Parts: sequence; structure tokens; C-alpha cells
Amino acid sequence: MRSQMRTLLIGSLLAFSLSAMASPLDDARNAGHAIEVPTGYVQATPTAPPEVQAMIAEINQRRLAAYAQIAKKNGITTEQVAAESYRQRSKIN
Repeated sequence: MRSQMRTLLIGSLLAFSLSAMASPLDDARNAGHAIEVPTGYVQATPTAPPEVQAMIAEINQRRLAAYAQIAKKNGITTEQVAAESYRQRSKIN
């Protein structure tokens, strides 16, 4: 039960904390310049222009900070939060 609540909390917090970054990232994904990877982060494709690469680096820094905060609050690892984030994003897309 506690694990299910933790998963729900993680998903809700991630959706809220990362929603502000969705539009430019969606544009980069749609253009084929960015992909979500199972580690919970975004990866630039070889064709990504420098400004998209910079945006992805900033998004990944924000994600790491959010993952670390959620992990600390829930007594789990940052990697566990990142992996759950990827699973949640995979369900949405």
C-alpha cells in the first residue's frame, strides 16, 4: 500500500514539476531532435541544433533536482524516481 502511494505521489509531483517545460520539449521531440530514454532523462539526437542541446541539458538538470528532492522525501534513490518518471511518461505518450 505504501509503495502504491509512493508511486502515485512520485507521478503527481513529476507531472506538476515538469509541466512548465513541456511545450519546447514537445517541439524538439516532434522535430526528431530529442528522445526520452529509460533513465528518465532526455537525449539529444545527432541532428539536434546547439540551442536544443542546451535546452535538453537544462531540462535534465531540472529533472535531476526534482528527482533528488522526491527521492529524499520518499526514502528511495534518485534512479528509482527517474525510472518511474520514464514509465509514467511512456504511458502518457
